This record gives sequence, C-alpha cells and structure tokens, in this order.
Amino acid sequence: MIEKKIADKIKFIRKRKGMTLAQLGDETNLSKGLLSRVENNLVSPPIATLSKIAQGLEVPIGIFFEDVDTDQSKFAVTHKDDRCQVVRAGRKMGFVYYSLTQLKSRHIINPFIVKYPIIKKEPDFFYDHPGEEFFMVLKGEVMFIYGKEKIHLKEGDTIHFDPSIPHRGQNIGDAESECLVIVVGEHD
Repeated sequence: MIEKKIADKIKFIRKRKGMTLAQLGDETNLSKGLLSRVENNLVSPPIATLSKIAQGLEVPIGIFFEDVDTDQSKFAVTHKDDRCQVVRAGRKMGFVYYSLTQLKSRHIINPFIVKYPIIKKEPDFFYDHPGEEFFMVLKGEVMFIYGKEKIHLKEGDTIHFDPSIPHRGQNIGDAESECLVIVVGEHD
C-alpha cells in the first residue's frame, strides 16, 4: 500500500512540474523504463533510487512518505516566500519558473512567474501546446514572438493567445524581466 502511494506521489510531482519521464531520467541518470515501472508500482525502488528521484524533482525525499490525500485539497495558499521553482521547458535557456500554486488536486490552470535573463543571442526555439495561455509583463520588457509576428510588450502589457501557434517570450531589456504566465488546459 505504501509503495503505491509513493509511486502516485512521484508521478503527481513530476507532472505538476511539467517534466516528462525522459527529462526526469536525464536529471537522475535513471532509465525512462525504470522510472515508468516505479510510477506504475511495478518496481519498489530502494531508498537510493528514491533519493535520486527526489533530487531530480528538486523535492525533499520525505515528501514521498507524507500522508497527504492529493484528491482532497480544495484550495491552496502559496505565500510569496513559499513559491517552488519548477522544471519546465526553457530552463536550459536560463528561464526560471516559479509555480504560483501548491494545489495538490488535479487542476486545469498552471500559473507561473517566469524570469527571463538578459540575452546576447536571440533564441531559435519555440513552444506550442494545446489549451490557452495568458502572459503579462510584471517587470522589464519582452519581445513576444507569436507565429511570424513580433509583439513588443512593456511592464503591465498582456497577451492572451492560442498556444498551439509556435511562440516564445524573450527579454529585450538591460535587466532581467519577470512575467506572469497562466497556462490553461495543458496536458502531458
């Protein structure tokens, strides 16, 4: 019974952080197949493997043993100092994501604060995914690329868009920029 709770907790945290099994494998040096078997409760991992998984997910190992019923949480308050840095696409470009929710149950919105570093070279990657997305510049200036359009956004400016069109934000100022990003309906 405890093995199933641990397996479910690992899968829940990985998905909440927007990581694939392959990404977690890269972070832990564990195979995607092994991680899948762990998450599906086909293998009971030793403590050393749990420790690697916890490090890859950037959580304390004790979280796997907490007796929290993830389906019962109806609300979550996340204080500014308690925001968790999460792993999402873009981290290799220096983007830093902070989750604005610690809601444990399934939810359809994923709100983040994203910090964009000063860049010297324009990135050549784009994101596309199902759902809806809302983007607001909280600090600095951002060039938002949406398909073939370039949209200059300043502090306080917003864009609400269909994220199935290739898109990205990039800092164009002399200091780090910070944006509120809300993704609705994104699924693994």
